[in-house]
Amino acid sequence: ANTPDKKSQLSSSSLWKTSESSGPQHATGEALQRGSIIYMDSNGVLNSQTLEQLHELPFTSMQAPIMAMGTEVGGTTTVTSRASLAQMQALGFPEIRDDKNELAVVIDSEKLPSMNLRMEDEDHLQCNEIILQFLAYSRVPRESDHPRSVYFTFQFYRFPPVTTQQLQLVKMKKKGSKSPIPFILVPLNRNGTGNIADTPGLELKFMVEPGLMKDGEQRWFMQYLALQTLQIDVWDAESMLLIGTAAVDLKHLLRHGLPAVQVSHELEVVNTDYAPDVPMSISDFTNHGAVKPYGVTTVIKGRLHVRLGNVGHRSEQRVTRPLSTHQSKIISAHDNASRFYGGSLTTQTVGNVNGYNVYRAQRLVDLDGELSSVLFSRARVNSVGQKQLDSDGEIIRNRKLNRMISVRQQESGTDLQSKSHILAKREERIQHERDLQVIEAYREQLKAQSINKMLSLAITTQFTLYSTLGNAEFFEFTLKNPYSVQHTVTVECEHPELSVIVNSREWKYFKNLSKVQTPLEEDMFHIDGGVQFPQIYLRPKETVYIPFKYQTFSADHSVAPQGPSDGSLARKNLINREQSHTPKKIEVYFKIEDQKPIAILHVSVEAQPYVIDQTFRFYHPELTFLKKSIRLPPLHVLTGMEVKESQAEFQIYVRCTDLNVICNTKKMAPNEPQDIFLKVACGPTPEIKKFFVLIYMDPWLAMPIQIWQFYVQSLQRVDVNCVVGQLSQLSLVLRGTQSARKVAAYTSDPEEIEITPSDVFTLPPHVVKDLHLRIRPQMEGERCIYLNVVDVDFQQLVASWLVCLTCKQPTICKAFEIFISVEEGKGINKRINYTNPYPTKRLYFLRTNRADLLLFKEDSFELEGGETYHIGLRFAPVLNTGEEEILIFINDQAENNEETYCVKVTYQ
Repeated sequence: ANTPDKKSQLSSSSLWKTSESSGPQHATGEALQRGSIIYMDSNGVLNSQTLEQLHELPFTSMQAPIMAMGTEVGGTTTVTSRASLAQMQALGFPEIRDDKNELAVVIDSEKLPSMNLRMEDEDHLQCNEIILQFLAYSRVPRESDHPRSVYFTFQFYRFPPVTTQQLQLVKMKKKGSKSPIPFILVPLNRNGTGNIADTPGLELKFMVEPGLMKDGEQRWFMQYLALQTLQIDVWDAESMLLIGTAAVDLKHLLRHGLPAVQVSHELEVVNTDYAPDVPMSISDFTNHGAVKPYGVTTVIKGRLHVRLGNVGHRSEQRVTRPLSTHQSKIISAHDNASRFYGGSLTTQTVGNVNGYNVYRAQRLVDLDGELSSVLFSRARVNSVGQKQLDSDGEIIRNRKLNRMISVRQQESGTDLQSKSHILAKREERIQHERDLQVIEAYREQLKAQSINKMLSLAITTQFTLYSTLGNAEFFEFTLKNPYSVQHTVTVECEHPELSVIVNSREWKYFKNLSKVQTPLEEDMFHIDGGVQFPQIYLRPKETVYIPFKYQTFSADHSVAPQGPSDGSLARKNLINREQSHTPKKIEVYFKIEDQKPIAILHVSVEAQPYVIDQTFRFYHPELTFLKKSIRLPPLHVLTGMEVKESQAEFQIYVRCTDLNVICNTKKMAPNEPQDIFLKVACGPTPEIKKFFVLIYMDPWLAMPIQIWQFYVQSLQRVDVNCVVGQLSQLSLVLRGTQSARKVAAYTSDPEEIEITPSDVFTLPPHVVKDLHLRIRPQMEGERCIYLNVVDVDFQQLVASWLVCLTCKQPTICKAFEIFISVEEGKGINKRINYTNPYPTKRLYFLRTNRADLLLFKEDSFELEGGETYHIGLRFAPVLNTGEEEILIFINDQAENNEETYCVKVTYQ
């Protein structure tokens, strides 16, 4: 069976059977396209001449895109009454005042402020103190009792991400008010207590000091205020579920020469739910080519009352070394002292003799740790001059010698102390001679290495580079051939983030971008022939400019634990403060043919913070792939510049900081929307994957126009098929941890899912406990509901589930129609009849999918066999015209749906 003849016979037989079953045998290429079995040679390899490339058909993604901006951003319309606002003002929130203790000028949030960057540059108050005050929160709907406490997460400019402490919602006392009354936010201490009279609201301050900013960053910060939107994530502090996101424009913080400004906002907290795997074919296309995402549901969960302020100060801080000064793009070996210092420079003021530096000599043992360990590895001497020997045999021998000396001293009657002293001195002198011999041998051994090291320092140039995530830092190094003969120099750099620019078009682009007026050469480097590093030919005593580009896509992907902070949040933060981590060291060697370096470039890279433009959060089933398409807004929204006709044709380029995330985009025709495609592999629950996506407009990826932050949390998936209005029950397995915990279960939609146990319960260690779910959906379609189990003592997430509902519409038995006038502003009472079709007594329950529009006179009734009951209905008044379909569910005692009625209500 293993002979070639057997293999050939088997292949021919298979081909014959295929051809017989599919009709006459066609050519090999046609058979390949039909998926037939192809004849293989004796080695079992396909004949490459018979294989043809399949023709790829035009294909567009069938996934509905998610809008990058617009759907997640809520409005700022004021709903709270003036009386409630006046009562909030009387609670004593912190006032925003300038340096002269005068109240900041109040800016109207509904008016569009003008943008004048020249006025901001000429302002004498260059230091900006940004103040964020979280005042109150309004629940939607008003009847809801959740959340009871919240916390916020956001990131302002280049400051570190902020997670606030827990804030309790305290209701204001007011009688006879029909308008929604907001709840005052009161910070809770570490012991869980807070007083509204002492600390109403939460105030955070960010100090933007120009003395700690690099050149040109002040204008950059003003553009950030004028164009960016601050996203604030609102979390339920008890359930650790995301309530929604509030977005506020920062353009009102531009002072326009005023000493201080303040603005108040009432922000909508919008929850965005993404339906899984929604095809684009059922999306809603508009006339302008935009797509309204189908399956993306936005619901207003509440309203956040905030106050923003900007107080100007005089910049009096003087720093000896700014964190990022203006850097020259041309680096020369003579820019700094790159020569042999001869030893350790004295810290005291020593005279300068004839212009030469004077240095202080130091002990060789103090400079070399290896030599010090060799010299002091011998036996140590204790306080009385005796050696501390570790061997038991040496201790016994030493004891015997001491006894013999004592016996001889008694027999002779002479003093041997002087003789022992002489012997000790002789032994010490011998040991010192041995140490000198060790030092001499050690110096001779390291002499060549030390000389080479000092000679390398003479040709080494130090350069400090300040880098930001995704930004390409360009510079040129001046390289000179010190010899009188020509040489081919190899530029060796093994660090992947620092590279030599060998493409002349890319070199020209960065020269124009950096305004560097140095010569540009075509085909300057030799990179063919399998060479590992680029090579350059230098004539005798010739000087050239070597272009370098440093660009990093390495970011911190660590995720902070979920939950509020402990209340020790800093009141003020300084921009671009000193980094705690050590700078990254990169060495570049310029070597000639014999591998001798003629120059060494030592680059020290200090990372600087970056600005997050938008944050996305996705919840996806574990061990699956998340595939999303995100649609970009128009170009002028991203970059803040006017798009001209010459700029109409452009291509978007994307890079991801995680190599395991597939991220790409396609070149589109002018005026066509741009989509970014993501494919993320989700890990096991409860893993949270964090990464960044950088968006560019140039092919050389010089500077990103947007930086997006993504959080993808993996959850256990539970699929439930149910019917609208009908009760479905299931159980989830909750496993105990290593220690006993007091936990509670929460859901993102308590109206549709009831959890048993509903209160706080004890979870014993290593014990399996069941969570019973009662699901009663209110609408048809596919959607996801989140379920968290939280440790109430330590506010830690214990377990999470993703409940995916597939709800079908029930069978409609009867349909009714009613017209209600909106102008009257009154509800209407109606009734419908229901007859028990069974011959025995039955108990029925009434449910509806719109409890806000329809009320029942009685939620349950009991009927004898064949008896008829009049169901009393109360239709609530509304303010807007339109049509609504209200379902009435008649369920039996086991909550199974008996009949469903549909009432079409027309508000006119």
